[in-house]
Amino acid sequence: MIAAIRAWIEARSRRLPLANDRVVAAASVIAIAILAWVWWQMARQTWHDDSYTFWSAWQDGHLYPPAWRPISQYVYSPAFAQAFWPLMQLPWPVVNALWAAIQLAALVWMLGPIGAVAALAFPFPSLAHSGTAVYATINNGNPMILTAAAITLGLTRWPGGFAYVLLTKVSAGIGILYFAIRRQWRALGMAVGVTVLIGAVSAVFAPGLWVEWGTLLFGAVSRSGGSEALAKEIFMPVPLALRGLVGVGVVVLASLRGWSWAVPIGCFLALPDIHLGGYAVLTAVPAVWLRQRQAHSGAEAEAIASDGSTTSTGMRRPERSR
Repeated sequence: MIAAIRAWIEARSRRLPLANDRVVAAASVIAIAILAWVWWQMARQTWHDDSYTFWSAWQDGHLYPPAWRPISQYVYSPAFAQAFWPLMQLPWPVVNALWAAIQLAALVWMLGPIGAVAALAFPFPSLAHSGTAVYATINNGNPMILTAAAITLGLTRWPGGFAYVLLTKVSAGIGILYFAIRRQWRALGMAVGVTVLIGAVSAVFAPGLWVEWGTLLFGAVSRSGGSEALAKEIFMPVPLALRGLVGVGVVVLASLRGWSWAVPIGCFLALPDIHLGGYAVLTAVPAVWLRQRQAHSGAEAEAIASDGSTTSTGMRRPERSR
């Protein structure tokens, strides 16, 4: 059945290839214009959102709160704060515009202009005063889209991309189990090694901050932290322990079946807190699937080309005279 549907789609695509290309090109131009307008609307508002928390994290001289409060408090690794430090030297309105542009660019990298607009408009889940999940997370400055992009990068091109996930949304880093279960030791070593290297360089400049961050995380786990955030999790008010266990199960299944596209689902379930914007991590699912399919199609094309240029005995076929 699936093969029949695929053949039907391919047959329709071959009938009007030029028209399809023109339609896609025109739609892409329109999508880019829409994305520019969305960015302008986000850049104009300068309310104190999550990115404002990153920008102002060191202003009072204390990077971390005394207890786990993921709402309006900085709770990521010192490495992320140090990487964000150059932006702290700029005026807040400029940082707000740049941060929105970075996240929209990451969304376009994952899904293309048309896919990015579709993701921004995807209706579920959404809130009346916040919009859709993808729009809300970018507008609020929470780097969930960058998390999705890092997962996509880690699974499809460079495993070191998982370092970003492990240094921000720590529990969502269970995605690297995919490499371990499939015995892709080089990829696993790169994901862990890049994370350790970044952490080591960061610790050279601020070793005390790493102690503070570790204490903060330990306190959050030991006291079942995040209860304040659970009150806002109207779509999935489930404790991390249960969600994380299910997430590990999803990653294990994805590893055994070779479904790299399903790994972001496990990472999503293991997020420290799942508010509306957390669902934006699921944009990595189609992004990974598309790249996996493209890689598979490319491998098939190379195999066909290789078979067509050689005989059954391995001798190269003589080219026909023209």
